[in-house]
Amino acid sequence: MFWSLSLQLLPDETVIEDSTQQSTSGVKPTYSVFLTNKRAVFRFDGFGSSMAQSFTYDEITMTSTAKRMFITYLMLKTGTKEYYLHVPAPEHWASRILDTKAGMLPQAAPPPSRPAPSGELAVQRKRRELHAMLATLRKHDILTDAEFQDKARLIDELRP
Repeated sequence: MFWSLSLQLLPDETVIEDSTQQSTSGVKPTYSVFLTNKRAVFRFDGFGSSMAQSFTYDEITMTSTAKRMFITYLMLKTGTKEYYLHVPAPEHWASRILDTKAGMLPQAAPPPSRPAPSGELAVQRKRRELHAMLATLRKHDILTDAEFQDKARLIDELRP
């Protein structure tokens, strides 16, 4: 489970179904649900902000509904904790999450192992990854131009 400030899809991730496409009546739900081919994402839609909480399918051990104070919640259980989420149509999502999990887990098996790349190829790949991370930090104004240039120079000096 992890929190993020917005709903951003992972590489090779696609949304299968989401609750924003369904009409709701009654009390406005606190969370929107997004099922992807890799995880279940719950986006908090309150007070003019949005934060996303997500669970990979292998983290989820059980889903069901629970009624508290006249409101039916989606109860999502992981290996360590239970979460009560106010979502639209919790009965639908309780079964839909488990169905999606059953369909996705066989595909989530690790890919066949490849031989380890040589030292120089591994360093080049690591440099590309680090440069991409730096570019993201610069894009979101976390690093200044000077800091970006300094860190990029340090990455270029990495040795195998």
